[in-house]
Parts: sequence; C-alpha cells; structure tokens
Amino acid sequence: MPEELIYRLAKKSDAPDVLNFLLEHYFPLEPCTRALKLIKSEAEVLYESLVARCLQFPFSTVVTTQSGEIVACLVNSAWKRDDNAVEGADYEVDEGLTENMTAFIKMLNTCHEDFWNLAPQNINVVLHREVSSVSEKYQRRGIATKMLTTNMPKAKLDEYSIDGVLSETCSFGNQVLLEKHGFKCLKTIPYTGIVDSQGNQILKTDDGSTELKLNFKLIGDFEILD
Repeated sequence: MPEELIYRLAKKSDAPDVLNFLLEHYFPLEPCTRALKLIKSEAEVLYESLVARCLQFPFSTVVTTQSGEIVACLVNSAWKRDDNAVEGADYEVDEGLTENMTAFIKMLNTCHEDFWNLAPQNINVVLHREVSSVSEKYQRRGIATKMLTTNMPKAKLDEYSIDGVLSETCSFGNQVLLEKHGFKCLKTIPYTGIVDSQGNQILKTDDGSTELKLNFKLIGDFEILD
C-alpha cells in the first residue's frame, strides 16, 4: 500500500525545516545550481530570503510523512503590480558574491523584469511559484502535480485578489509539468547567453533544459476546490 503523505499549509514556524529541506534536496538536484557549481553557503542566503518572503503568505505547501519528515515543498509568494522590485520578486545582488552566483541571480531577475508588461493589463496580483521541490526518493509519484493547486481555496484567492500564477522554471521536468497543466510561456532566456567575464558560456545543464522560462496561467483556468 502506498505511503500516505500529508499535504499541509506551510507556516512561518516551518521556515527552518523548509530551508534545511531545500539545502539538502533542492540544492544538489537543481540543474542550474549544478551547472554553475554554486556555493552552498551563498545558496543558503538566497533560499533563506525567499522562504521568509513566501511564508508571509498562506499559499505555500509542505508535504510530510506521517512522522513529520518533509519530503516535498512548494513555496509561493504573492506579487503585486505596484510592489517594489526586491519587495515583490527580485533578489538582491550583494557585493562579494561569486561570479556564477551573481550571474544566476541576475538571470532570475531578468526573467521576470518584463512580467507586468507581458501580462494582461487587468492582472494586478499573482502567486509567484518561487521553488517547487520533491526529494529524490519521492519523485514520480504525482506529488509535484498535486502541489500545483494544494492550499489554493477560492475564498483565500479572492481575499488576496489573486489573478494568476507565475513561475520561472529552470529544469526540464518542471517546464514539461507546467506546459502540460496549461501554463503559457511569456519569455525565455537561453542559457547560451549566460556567460562569464571572458564571454564563455557558464550555464550548461545536464537535464535537457536549454533556457529559463517565464510561465503564467490565469487563475480562472485552474480547477480550484473550495
């Protein structure tokens, strides 16, 4: 009999455990992280800021075993058209970061910097899927698909005036998943354009992905359960 998993709303108090999960499972598996050979301590700072941002809102999910072990998570923030860049979606590019980490953060920021121009003018608030991750042992069980609409009841979406869902996807698997579930690609950034100071391409993934995709789906196109 398949192991019964618990899909529950992530709370602010889950931040340390979610951060540890990302460092243990997402960091070594994420294709851009591997290709750029990012430093774990730098990634930790990035993950810590995004987890803190996302857990301010009641839209993130942790999937646990009956004993409470986290085996997957999806962390979402709410991004408004009139938010400041870093407040809403961008990441800080601090001095002293390695060249590869700086390139990675700039790529993420560049991917969604045109979003509000690309999105329909009546779209004013979106859920921003910042990280979706399933540990290796629990992959290919439909967990990522189920997390797509977990903790998205209509009443809560209406309370926050959510108009759609935005996601930047780096991995080929996530790109296929979102396309399959009706997300539309608004913008791409080819990995051939991610270069070092000498002009050499530094982002060559091993999972079949060749570009970062900015994906969007109207909230009305989801099958939302009350």
